Amino acid sequence: MTTTNSKQAGLTLLLRDVALPMALFYVLRSFDVDAVWALLVSAVPPVLRTGYVLARHRRIDPVSAFVLAVLLVNGAVAVFSGDPRLLLVRSAWLTLPFGVAMLASLLVGRRPLLFRAVCTLQPARAGELEQLWGLSSAFRQRWRSATLGWGTGCVVLACAVVVMAFTLPVDVLPVLDTALTVGSVLLGVKLTRKRMDIHRTVDA
Repeated sequence: MTTTNSKQAGLTLLLRDVALPMALFYVLRSFDVDAVWALLVSAVPPVLRTGYVLARHRRIDPVSAFVLAVLLVNGAVAVFSGDPRLLLVRSAWLTLPFGVAMLASLLVGRRPLLFRAVCTLQPARAGELEQLWGLSSAFRQRWRSATLGWGTGCVVLACAVVVMAFTLPVDVLPVLDTALTVGSVLLGVKLTRKRMDIHRTVDA
């Protein structure tokens, strides 16, 4: 897979799972749809995509299963409580466990979670990365530092989302949450690729 294909896949993911739900929310709100129901409808595209993957491949990866569970539980709680702010913190339910898992992998894992994730996403380079891990202590330290940065960043981002959800106007939150999350992820990816030199890929 080339770098161009990776960027195209990332752009598709952002449009499908981030831009589309946010657009749905604001379109529905423009027609005076209640905030709770607008937020619930905006969560439908990711749920449908996960269901499609499950139906087509007869399997679901742990991350998708976790995201689906969070969306369903959060939606049920919001419907019964009638409080849209409980739906607005759903991204924190995703980033907080991810950040904690990153930090925990530095203490209990044989490899930092970020390192394992990159090996999974770039299988063509997994062997090279594993070899460097065994040979270079400086290489291992850079990955541990990067994992510490990602873990800390995810925890801070989750806390920021919760604070915004319960202090700012409901209609402002989706765009702010999206901008903050996407901006943080893109910055993190750029810094990690630059520091770890993982932007190179092997053409198929």
